[in-house]
Amino acid sequence: MQRSLAAGVLRSATRCSAHSVLPCKGHTIDRRTALDLFRRQYHPTAACERGAPKKKSKKQLIITKNKRDNVLEKYGFASPPEDSQSTDKFNRYNRARGRDGPQKNVRVTFDEMKWPQDADLDEKFAAKTLKSRLGRFQANQDVRRRCGYFGIGDGEFVEWSGKFARAVLAGGIERLVPKDLVPLLIRSRLEGLDNFILNQFFAYLERDAPHVVKDMKYLREITDLRFPHEWAPGARTMKRRIIMHVGPTNSGKTYHALERLKHCQAGVYCSPLRLLAHEVYTRMMSAGVSCGLLTGEDRRYPDYTLSDVKPIGYTSTGTPITQVTSCTIEMLPVKLFDVAVIDEIQMISDRQRGWAWTSALLSLRARELHLCGEPSAVPLVKRICETMDEEVEVREYSRLGKLEVSSRSLEGSWRNIRAGDCVVVFSRAEIYAIKNTIEKKTGMRCAVIYGSLPPESRVKQAALFNDPNSDYDVLVASDAVGMGINLSINRVVFMTLEKFDGGGVRPISVSQTRQIGGRAGRFNSGVNVGTVTTMQPSDIRALQSSMGTMPPNLDAAGIKPTTSMIEMFSHQFPNVSFSQLWSMFCDIANVDDQYFMCSFDDQESVAKEIEKLPLTVSERYQLIYAPVNARDPIVKQCLHKYAAAIAYKRECNIMDVVTLPPYIPTDRETIHIFEQWHRGITLYTWLSYHFPTTFTAVDESFAIKEKCENTIQLGLLSLRKPHRDNAGGTTGGNTDGDLKYDDSQSIRKALGIY
Repeated sequence: MQRSLAAGVLRSATRCSAHSVLPCKGHTIDRRTALDLFRRQYHPTAACERGAPKKKSKKQLIITKNKRDNVLEKYGFASPPEDSQSTDKFNRYNRARGRDGPQKNVRVTFDEMKWPQDADLDEKFAAKTLKSRLGRFQANQDVRRRCGYFGIGDGEFVEWSGKFARAVLAGGIERLVPKDLVPLLIRSRLEGLDNFILNQFFAYLERDAPHVVKDMKYLREITDLRFPHEWAPGARTMKRRIIMHVGPTNSGKTYHALERLKHCQAGVYCSPLRLLAHEVYTRMMSAGVSCGLLTGEDRRYPDYTLSDVKPIGYTSTGTPITQVTSCTIEMLPVKLFDVAVIDEIQMISDRQRGWAWTSALLSLRARELHLCGEPSAVPLVKRICETMDEEVEVREYSRLGKLEVSSRSLEGSWRNIRAGDCVVVFSRAEIYAIKNTIEKKTGMRCAVIYGSLPPESRVKQAALFNDPNSDYDVLVASDAVGMGINLSINRVVFMTLEKFDGGGVRPISVSQTRQIGGRAGRFNSGVNVGTVTTMQPSDIRALQSSMGTMPPNLDAAGIKPTTSMIEMFSHQFPNVSFSQLWSMFCDIANVDDQYFMCSFDDQESVAKEIEKLPLTVSERYQLIYAPVNARDPIVKQCLHKYAAAIAYKRECNIMDVVTLPPYIPTDRETIHIFEQWHRGITLYTWLSYHFPTTFTAVDESFAIKEKCENTIQLGLLSLRKPHRDNAGGTTGGNTDGDLKYDDSQSIRKALGIY
């Protein structure tokens, strides 16, 4: 088992009654607690762990001090200098990292704290990790609970889990060979490996101990997901021509596919984001192509009042026929097309949403199917298409425009930020603080883009940054900047190359680094050479390695069970809750090597929120895949009211659920409140397409949605413009990251708010 610092601390603490309380996974700790964690692990007086204290030599004391400093640095604290001469340097060190004062709290996790880069995940690491997780598997109470759902008692679990672990280590379980686990660890990390071990444990019981679980063979049959291409017989009767357009970011691969789409009679564009779907809709209409828009929150028909836009024909009832439909991939219409374009095909291996790309690839009825994305998806797509007796034509593209990876970072200095920079941050909470710091230090205004910001607001912020005549010279963005918006970025600056993924802080993937970095120097943006760099010198080598490495080939495509499968499975366990039912299905599902079950984490939280309502299995299935973030209290409140309306068959008016605050947001907390209300409104519009008799106030929902978007944008724009002072700093800004409201008539007029 890999001995991480936190794991050792945890074992030390559990053996010492004097230190019986430790922060749990995901909790936060302060500097004093971080030092306490260090002392329990390394200090010689930790008698409960290592016996009586021993006198240390000078060399040993230096080593211990270095270890202490490493612990503090890992948890986000820099060790203070012991001499006054270094105090200013120490303060500059912290300020360079955006810490104007001591950091009070930092998130800590007790799972594998040092996760390697994708390129360092090899067979040796996989073997070591597998052995470690097998040991935890046998002692894990959650695993025992999940096995108990199928009637496996503690005694039987101890007996057969031990036999299973020995069989795995002896190489007797074919699908748990370390070499084959490397792609799984890259894609899903420890959570995915733990779930796969449990899944293979049930497969082992089916083969060697079928008596342990009643009807195990039948349960494995009704959860058989090995042949998903058989779920779409309509597409199997067609002879499809499949063309892959692959290349790096800004290589023109999607452009060539869209050019083919313009000249077909019936086409569809499948987008990973609503922003991209809207962009293609606008582009097609500008080119005189009749195009409709179909997303979970919006439906638009071609505007035939425009002189250049004409329908390609009319139905027998006189309805105009639309030439192209631009949609989000989850909303793909079930009809016959001449040409179909699926963008960002590499997302077929996404842990949460990969099932949508797999479903589109397998079931899309199109005579000509164009797939755009990274070269890493080519081998997987070819293997899947071979099972359908289809060939794949691959067209490769090179980057348009030059991209350079800088040999130097910004040395931690905000004053090295320049106009045209995009500063990438992997935390929404830090975006506003960094925005404020840049404006204070440089006098340049910053636009912001992040995932929870409404798409319409992201477009407006991007327009401000792209406009050379605006006052917005710098963009501060999250990883949401990686796709979806055309941006005139000169240089991408990574604040860090690590991201909290829900279980711990991990390095971002090679694919994600290259995609975000590739946004610099976009073709036709007026930038000749794009540059990528980091804020801190310690990250520059990792950046150069990632940008110079091709992403590993994808190994499997995401899938999810159909409604009918879940309903059939529910008949075997009529008294089991839906969230537990879905978890049980995933645990014993029989999945082929080139597919994997998509993560159910987000859906499980939604399922638990609506558990007590009298909904059918089909209704629950639809609700768990609605655009819901159950961690937001306002969205959760809306979800309860919407789900209750469905359960009790009553009409739901959005004005009875949504009440926007009667003020302009003036800081990131109040902006976040409006963002939550916006998600509650978009959830209503999404439900109106799936439950039209229940959610009827569609026009009202669009009106209040637009009002909410305008209010958010007004809050973002209402910062007082900072001005440089004589000392090189600025005035007019707020040092704590809050926004200042400027009741500007010009801003209100630009947004249409009076």
